Amino acid sequence: MMSSIATGAPFSLDNLVKVTPESDTQCVQYYLYKGVLYCDATKTDTQTVDPKVKNSEKLKIVFDDRPWLMAWGNKNTIGTTIEYIPAGDDINHWNELVTSQFFPGLQKKMTLKQFANTMVENIKSLGYEPIVNYLEDTQDRVILEIRIEKPQNQVQDELEMFLKDEQGIYILHYVTKKADMEKENRDKWLQNLKNSGKLKTGQNKNKQ
Repeated sequence: MMSSIATGAPFSLDNLVKVTPESDTQCVQYYLYKGVLYCDATKTDTQTVDPKVKNSEKLKIVFDDRPWLMAWGNKNTIGTTIEYIPAGDDINHWNELVTSQFFPGLQKKMTLKQFANTMVENIKSLGYEPIVNYLEDTQDRVILEIRIEKPQNQVQDELEMFLKDEQGIYILHYVTKKADMEKENRDKWLQNLKNSGKLKTGQNKNKQ
């Protein structure tokens, strides 16, 4: 994990302000809460990532009822990756993670199922034995669950949704450091993923 997010005072909703053109100049940490973008301007620059990353999000993400921190992001010629953690958690020691990815032009080179299979094979090439279950497999949307049960220090259960359009391929992940996220949590996040989608052109990121 290439983040230097520091742990500090306990998270408080009282510190959040809704992002506007005026408040945005003072923002150093961004949170998504109930579909609206907020920021915590009380944090220091050592506790954040480049604020420009918030403008690189390509998906309208549906989270649960907790605030989620935009904790890490990277954009290069291959694609864009943005990671979110529950407010108050530490990106370097996460237990739950939502990741958004966008790969421009990739839809011209492979189908969603081919890309999903490639990612599974990459996991296997690292020596893991993932338990893979495809939950939906259509031309425009693929959803799968990948569980890693061993070794113990790498245990995780992940849901992944793949989407595409004429611009590229999008992936939205939810992962927890458990061998089995259990039915209630699985059903909740599966619905969250299905309710998420691509942002419309010109739409402000993750605002209602």
